[in-house]
Amino acid sequence: MADDRQITRSGVINDEDQLSVSVVIPSFNGHKLLNKNLSSVLLALRERDELIIIDDASTDKTLECLIKKFNLNLLDKQFSDFEIYKGKYKKHNSQIQIQVIVNNINLRFAASVNRAVKLAQNPIIFLINNDVLPNKDVIGQVMFYFKKPDTFAVGCLESETIDENSKKKTVKGGKNKLWFERGMFIHSRADQFTSGLTAWASGGSAFFSKEKWLKLRGFDLIYYPAYWEDIDLSFRAKKHGWKVYFEEKAVVKHNHESTHSVVFGIKKMECISWKNAIKFTLKNSNFWQKIAFFIWRPYWWWKRSVGQSCCHLI
Repeated sequence: MADDRQITRSGVINDEDQLSVSVVIPSFNGHKLLNKNLSSVLLALRERDELIIIDDASTDKTLECLIKKFNLNLLDKQFSDFEIYKGKYKKHNSQIQIQVIVNNINLRFAASVNRAVKLAQNPIIFLINNDVLPNKDVIGQVMFYFKKPDTFAVGCLESETIDENSKKKTVKGGKNKLWFERGMFIHSRADQFTSGLTAWASGGSAFFSKEKWLKLRGFDLIYYPAYWEDIDLSFRAKKHGWKVYFEEKAVVKHNHESTHSVVFGIKKMECISWKNAIKFTLKNSNFWQKIAFFIWRPYWWWKRSVGQSCCHLI
């Protein structure tokens, strides 16, 4: 591969075109978050990039405000289960393409993102939550990874300020660990946050190859309504021999204001996360790991029933 060109079966693709980005933001009743964070997203976009917001059947003023902000027009082509609005955002001497996809029914995170990725115009997907503020130069910090033919995804360094004992503390995220222990796959934040390979790319702030995403058929919907779908996607990508990276210079500020906990409640989401951990283990474990899972099943049943009585997981 040449330094500044990528060769495909159809010929030579100019690197400048090949590395255009589609920013995908899934949102449900996210009017306030979008109003607060979109300016930072738009500041990070370059000419030929596009912004896609997929609204998951919100009941707030999201669509009304987006139509006004971007002068959106409803696409003439009709779809049975969603609508598409298109517009433009003028930035300096260029215009950023805007797509707003509106689901007719609430699908939650994975299905909404899969839909948006299919409709994206550019080869690189920058998937971020509506509570994420990217740094202005975040896109430029990761593009060189996608000159490598085996790059699947690149995760960002997430910076979050939390209150701990009445003191503000900055917590880092975005680089992760995944291991098998006592019959289950366990995950956690990394011990250090230097650039390099990572266990998975977070669905809250990461770049993905659209081509490879579609080959994997995107997020697996068995993890409805949320959690573990991004871990599963990266796990499958690695099985294909593709690489998942973390870039410390690609910084985003993530102020966790998840709508999942609002809709389902914190305790129920904890239960859902544990159930999805079991789904991931049973789906992705080898023969001997499955044997270990059943051997350790009483332990995990006891641990969860003691720590959280809202559901029986195993």
